[in-house]
Amino acid sequence: MPSPVGPTSLAATMKLPALAPPKSPPQARFRRIANFARGLILVGGALLAANTVVAWFQPQYAATAIKVQTEVAILGPLTLQTRVFAGLWDLVSITVPLVALVHLWNVFGEYAQSRIFSVRALASLRSFARWMLATALLTPVFRAVMSVIATWQNGHGQRELNLTISSDDYMTLLFGVVTLAISSVMVEAARIAADNEGFV
Repeated sequence: MPSPVGPTSLAATMKLPALAPPKSPPQARFRRIANFARGLILVGGALLAANTVVAWFQPQYAATAIKVQTEVAILGPLTLQTRVFAGLWDLVSITVPLVALVHLWNVFGEYAQSRIFSVRALASLRSFARWMLATALLTPVFRAVMSVIATWQNGHGQRELNLTISSDDYMTLLFGVVTLAISSVMVEAARIAADNEGFV
């Protein structure tokens, strides 16, 4: 006669599946991503500022960078007057992308606190998109003015005004338009959610 199998014996013979290690909560992962993005923003802003400083102290580097950006011929080394005006104009030209980075910094600051649809996050995202559009539209103008500044020392008949539009300008413009559209949709979604809460 077979011996009865009790609950203890059944539990011993059954193999329980190994439990997966607990995953970090979504808020913690999202906070890490937001902080990483803010780190990239700091690096980007620092590189923009450092490039202007290096260009001031290294005239040869400045001349090479201007030639690459504006596609003009600079006769001889940069004069002190050219360096001063080019440096001042460079400060003006990096102001627009730096302001855009400030707004993006605020966006990820809100994201790090899990405030995705806060008023500040949505306003900052929309402002970032608008400043990116301004960057895309003004960068060709900045390069054109820089071409005049850099070639003014060439003398009459050798000065150039070169207006160019690159694929980078187009991609920046497209990115700004897409981001502005996304921010507008998010603002509308937040408004609808607030209206629905009011009816409950």
